[in-house]
This record gives sequence, C-alpha cells and structure tokens, in this order.
Amino acid sequence: MVPDIFNHEIKVSASVDELEGLIEWIDAILEAEDCTIKAHSQMAIILEEIFVNISRYAYPSEGEVFIRVGIEGPRLILQFEDSGKPFNPLAYLSLDTKARIEERKIGGMGIYIVRKMVDEISYARVDDKNLLTLYKTIRAA
Repeated sequence: MVPDIFNHEIKVSASVDELEGLIEWIDAILEAEDCTIKAHSQMAIILEEIFVNISRYAYPSEGEVFIRVGIEGPRLILQFEDSGKPFNPLAYLSLDTKARIEERKIGGMGIYIVRKMVDEISYARVDDKNLLTLYKTIRAA
C-alpha cells in the first residue's frame, strides 16, 4: 500500500528514453513548490542516477518503474518502485574515495553521490518489489 503522503505518481517503462520526460515532470513539481535552484539541480541528478540504474540493471528485458513524489513540510519524498531483481543500494554505500582511481572497484559512485545529496534514504523489498525512498530538504522550513 502506498502512503497518502505521495500526491504525484508516474509510471514509465524502465527505459533511459523516458529520462528527459521524467526530469521535466519533477521540475514542474519543484517549480510549483518554490524550491531552490540547488534543489532543482540535485533532484535532477538524483532522479537520473536512480532511474538509469533501474533501467539498465533491474530487468533482463522490459519492465516498469513507478515514481512517487510527496511533500512533507520543507522535505520532498521521492520513491522508486520496480519489480526487477532484488537490489539494495544501501548495501553498497561504502566507497573508498581516498583510494587511487585505478584501485577502486567499478560501480557505486552514483549511489555514493546520491547519498551525499539526500537527508535520508531507505530501501525495502515488499511483495517482490524494490522500494527505494529518498528524503531531501528542498526549501527552508
């Protein structure tokens, strides 16, 4: 069951071709909420990173992604839901940023960047679905 906090939802195919429309969709929501330019930029990066990862890795072929947005005071809550293979990105939050580039493992930088941009992030596997929820302050309280 989806909490009542989400008042915007979009369902798209898990295809990178959908990204431009999704950025326009979230920009319109942020514009209506009178958030900062910095929040606009960061939310575009967050949306792109998470959605592209789902598009490329969650499904062996075709799939769908539900994206929900809710506003709770000064915070935006962004949730991604997909029925792809189980994947908890929080298990990959440790990244050795002090290691030399050639010594680092491939992958993980995107979720590391997202983690730095949000206030809170949670993951759950519910009814064979991945639910990734991010909380981000988008304006002064």
